[in-house]
Parts: sequence; structure tokens; C-alpha cells
Amino acid sequence: MPSMRAVLEARQKAAASQVKELEAELERVRAALADAEEAPRRRVNGLEQYLEALVEEGADPDVADEGPGRMPTGPRRAVHHRQNTTEVQNRSPDYQGLPARNRGRGA
Repeated sequence: MPSMRAVLEARQKAAASQVKELEAELERVRAALADAEEAPRRRVNGLEQYLEALVEEGADPDVADEGPGRMPTGPRRAVHHRQNTTEVQNRSPDYQGLPARNRGRGA
């Protein structure tokens, strides 16, 4: 049976080893936290510099953020609407060949 002194020394070594591991992990977490805190600061600084540049140019910062205009919303057509498309020659070249291809399939 091991002596009480040997048991206590083994426990002390294990505790010291665990403390070192936790200290190393704490340093990694602190570094990650510092990086995470720096990212928003950089973005705020960049936005402030952008707005300052707009003011120097005489542009209104509130209007400049809106962009060139609203993009259209809703469904988009892959093919423009055409009048009199029942005639094959009035269709686009891509669609002119469809009836011939469909006839070959028994459609």
C-alpha cells in the first residue's frame, strides 16, 4: 500500500498539471475574445471613415447609404413576352427548334 505522502504528492502533481492546462486554455480563450472584440471595432472605424469621406465630398451620408435605387421585386421572366408567338418564325431561335424536337418524341 502506498504511503500517505506518496498519494498526496501524486494528487498535488495532478492538480498542478491540471492548473497548467487550464491556464493555457485560458490564454487561448482570451486571445480569441480579443480577436472577436476587435472585429466590430474595425467595422465601426471603417464605417466612420466612409461617412467622413462622404461628408468631405459634400455628399449626404443618409442618401448615399440607400444605393442607386430599389431593385425590382417579384417573379422574373426567363423569356420576354412576345406578341403573335404562335408562328414558329416569330419565336426566338432557341424556341424555333422545340416543335421539331417534340414531334420526334411523340408529343
